[in-house]
Amino acid sequence: MICNYFSGRTGNQMFQYAFVRKLREIRENKDSLIFNFSLLSQHKAGEKDYKDTFEDFNIVPYTINNSNLVLKFGSFRQKFLYFVFQLEARILRKFFNKSKWFRRFSKEGLLFSEYNNHNYAQYAPLMEGRIPTRSFENLIVYGKFENPEFFQGIKPILQQEFTPKYPPLDSNKELYNIIKQNNTVCVHVRRGDFLSDEFRKDFYVCDEDYYHKAIELIKQKVENPLFFFCSNDINWVRNTLKIDSSCYYEPEGNPLWETFRMMYTCKHFVISNSTLSWWAQYVCKNESKIVVSPDHWYNNPEMNENARLIQPEFIKVETSYH
Repeated sequence: MICNYFSGRTGNQMFQYAFVRKLREIRENKDSLIFNFSLLSQHKAGEKDYKDTFEDFNIVPYTINNSNLVLKFGSFRQKFLYFVFQLEARILRKFFNKSKWFRRFSKEGLLFSEYNNHNYAQYAPLMEGRIPTRSFENLIVYGKFENPEFFQGIKPILQQEFTPKYPPLDSNKELYNIIKQNNTVCVHVRRGDFLSDEFRKDFYVCDEDYYHKAIELIKQKVENPLFFFCSNDINWVRNTLKIDSSCYYEPEGNPLWETFRMMYTCKHFVISNSTLSWWAQYVCKNESKIVVSPDHWYNNPEMNENARLIQPEFIKVETSYH
């Protein structure tokens, strides 16, 4: 059995699932999956996309259990280790070393990772078979795991499983034909929460200047590009990103699974520092796709030391820190 705590929005959850899916593949696909979505309830009621993403996608069947996964499914040794961890955290507080504990956890089938730690090396012995995964009856996972090294080798599986369960909406059939018949470039513009006081200092990377530079780069690389804009602030896009090329805009009111399918149906990409646009370019099956990205993922230089999402094959636009 593999148990996982999910957190964040759809793109974040996809990274967490991809890590679990690779573990299941390593363990010969014999494990049932237990998913805990209790962390999503910590966000404000009604916030879009803080939900169980996977009810809309073709992933492996799973069971939801929102109790403490270690106490519910852990072995005696896993429970004991977790108990000592919690005890030390309360006693030492400011001097408590969580990273040290998580490194120890990984040797016992508790694959815990801190928010901004996307380092594959800690888990390489397990992922590469140097620690037999079958030595643990149950694996329990907690973390972001936003690094494609964690799921290398299973791209065709993820491309299939991250497709929606439902057919395209009838109202979008004409737009799908346009997307498929042209050199369509998906331009993803993430605004909304990235501009809030809470997140701006860490996440506001892709400003108006970035998109104009990225679009000009695409024009040099793609013959007769047609731009398809997706955004959580589509009115800002319409009013601000004026370009002298054919362009279409994401229809209002689409469910997220439909928007995501429209994105990955495009042939090329201008991505933002958003995990959803990262996954759209990943799921896209155009082997000659061109992906333009910012040259850093976070607005916080310290966080970029551990960032792993800007791939070598991306064309990078030099982007200012704000």
